[in-house]
This record gives sequence, C-alpha cells and structure tokens, in this order.
Amino acid sequence: MTMALSAEQILAANDLGLLEVPVKEWNGSVFIRVMSVAERDAYERMWIGKKETGIENFRTEYLQRVLCDEAGKLLFTHDQIEQLGKKSAAVMSRLFERAMKHNAMSEADVEELGKG
Repeated sequence: MTMALSAEQILAANDLGLLEVPVKEWNGSVFIRVMSVAERDAYERMWIGKKETGIENFRTEYLQRVLCDEAGKLLFTHDQIEQLGKKSAAVMSRLFERAMKHNAMSEADVEELGKG
C-alpha cells in the first residue's frame, strides 16, 4: 500500500508536464503544457453557454494557453491569437487534438461547455 500524501507533498509535486510534438510543416517541434486547474476553469468560463452564438477562436484560444517552449514558457501572447488563427487548419487541428488529450479534455467536455 502506498503512503498517503500530505498537502505539502501534493502542492510541491510537479504535475504540469510537457509533451513534445513534432510539426513537420514547421520543420521543428513545439511543446504542449498541461494547464493548471485554475487556468482550465478560466478558459472554460469563457465558453459556457456559447453554443447558440458560436465559439469564435475556440482552438486558437486553447492553443495559445498551452503551446510553449521546452522550459514551459508560452510561445504566444493573447494579442497573437488572430495571427495564430491564420495558420494551417490541418496543423492546428492536429495540435489541438494532442493538446486536448494531454490536458485530459474530451469532446464531451467541449459539448458541455456549449450547453452552459
């Protein structure tokens, strides 16, 4: 049986891992980081109940929050979301799928956001 963790041990644990993803179209790799629960909650609050009005920049808003360098530093600022949205849909969709999986976010989670 494993030992029960203390609050200090849980708070000290590095559980926000990085995933390296090769992007052949860009001749290199990017990293995808795990969002903290506070970051994910803030992201989800933006979309609650927007199914009827549409969700503009859903993928690029998400990717802006998780694409990073090997040190975990975000690659893009919020001001660059429009530019990021002009990249290849094929590449961005592939990165979005990997980012969702790496962050344990499912299609059902996305559907639930739209319902509000």
